[in-house]
Amino acid sequence: MRVNKKLFYSFLTIAVAIFTLITIFCFGKYKYIEENSFTDIQITHNNSNIRYEGFTIYAEGQTENNFNYQRPYKLKPVNDSVLSVKLDDSLKLKSFRCYFEYAGEKIEITSIDLLSVTKNHTIDLNQEFESHGLKWTTKEGKLKFEVSQVNGFLDTPKQFLYPSNFKYIYQFLIPIFIVILFLTYLVYNTNFSKINLRTVGVKEVSLAILILSEFLPAPIYNIALILGVVLNIRRISFKNITQNKVNLLFILFFVIYLINNLFISKEGYTSLRTIERFLPFLILSIILPTIANRKYLVLFPVSAIAIGTGLLVTSIFEVFVNGNMVFVSFSDFTKYLHPVYFSYLLFFSICYIDLAYKNKLKYILELILFIFLIFSGSKMVFLFSLIVVLINLIKNKKLLIVIFPLIIVVLLFSPLKKRFDEILKIEDLTILSEKHINNPNDARINGLTLRLLLWREALATMNTKDFFIGKGVTKETNKTLSKRLSNLGLKSHVGFNPHNQYVDTFWRTGFLGFFVLIAIPFYSFALGLRNKDKLLIQFSLFMIAVMFSESIFGRVNGIYFFTTVILILINSSQLHENRNIRN
Repeated sequence: MRVNKKLFYSFLTIAVAIFTLITIFCFGKYKYIEENSFTDIQITHNNSNIRYEGFTIYAEGQTENNFNYQRPYKLKPVNDSVLSVKLDDSLKLKSFRCYFEYAGEKIEITSIDLLSVTKNHTIDLNQEFESHGLKWTTKEGKLKFEVSQVNGFLDTPKQFLYPSNFKYIYQFLIPIFIVILFLTYLVYNTNFSKINLRTVGVKEVSLAILILSEFLPAPIYNIALILGVVLNIRRISFKNITQNKVNLLFILFFVIYLINNLFISKEGYTSLRTIERFLPFLILSIILPTIANRKYLVLFPVSAIAIGTGLLVTSIFEVFVNGNMVFVSFSDFTKYLHPVYFSYLLFFSICYIDLAYKNKLKYILELILFIFLIFSGSKMVFLFSLIVVLINLIKNKKLLIVIFPLIIVVLLFSPLKKRFDEILKIEDLTILSEKHINNPNDARINGLTLRLLLWREALATMNTKDFFIGKGVTKETNKTLSKRLSNLGLKSHVGFNPHNQYVDTFWRTGFLGFFVLIAIPFYSFALGLRNKDKLLIQFSLFMIAVMFSESIFGRVNGIYFFTTVILILINSSQLHENRNIRN
């Protein structure tokens, strides 16, 4: 029997890549424990006058996806240097968080031990502990810190896995094997001739790296941007930059924020973090007009499928070891990525595939991307993506192949149903009329009502002068909103931004920044209509819409993504766009 080498090597490469990823993820997040459960947590310290009543532990059980705040454990002294707490018999400890109530207290922890009936486990204090509200002195073999704010906390560095988690290993291997087979089919049947390698040069490589890195961890895409500048600095053309107004609008938008930071914001030049985050507006507007090539937009769907697959297989592992389907929904699914921003990538990928592909593989790719979108849980992005596909359904009945499975998945997938149900409760709007919200976790606070409150409170901080020059772009401006939210009773949301880019920009920079902001997508939309550029029209409308529900430039991912897509679409002619792919 003759083996198809392409098929065999595709399967082998994908299998090795997936199991390597799962292994790295497992060792990075989990610690394997030989015992089946723990009975007590003990903390050994070097403080003679420690106020132990301020120590509270909240545990996360094996099937839970967060700490259970309804189940507090108060530490009590065993002797002068040891604090201990007994855990519930039914609790299978996965991780825990220790809160320190008293600000200003100096604490030195020398050991954290988990006790069981037969054997104890000591947590390695040299590992990286996630913490908040603690000012660290040293982490070398002991935890020495000062509690810098009330209820500062630290988390266990890794979550715990037990032998019982692997009792039914086949339940994990079956879906992973199906994913590998599915990906093998995709790779085997995908035509990779879309980009001719013979025509690939330095600028094409730098553009490809820039696109593929945009949704990877921060150091990677920052390096990609620097590499793009270094490799293409001699190609920069002033003519290319000025021939499209959108390039100038992005540059002007950056300049407005820079001037505001230096001359209007209270912190001035002493705090330039916002300007550092906004630098891609300037850099990409200078580099991309020279290297933009619409053919390379295909790498966004490649990135979406690759990242989505990685998130899926690691989520399958977490569902298997934790016994809870919640790990394939929203932030538990997207992990290091913000789920809404990953949804933006998925939307553009669906639009691109819908317009560029005509073969049967198109429907399979769209179905995969929609499933990732459902798991990511963004309501608005899901609806927009569905509208794009439904519009084309009028012309092509084959899209029913995508629609029917999606309807089934949505009906069965309770986390997404729950997120839609939240915004349909009209009675929740009554919270808007309350002068003070007594319960910061009020059930009426959902995605819609929270946004309405954030918009109202942000705008309420402005005076007449602020309408023209804004309140400033630094952290001091954030504090004015945080104070109002705290006074209102939204203690759990004091660190939130306005969750509306129009409100956010107007609040920070006044009318000038606001008008430049709205000019970018509206001018792009007008240009798309004039050139009959469907992809530019769809993405411009999408950008106009999502800026109502999210401060899309509040994260670097949003700045990179929206700027890159708009600039590539506008600075590369449709004449060079690939024809519909049929093979």
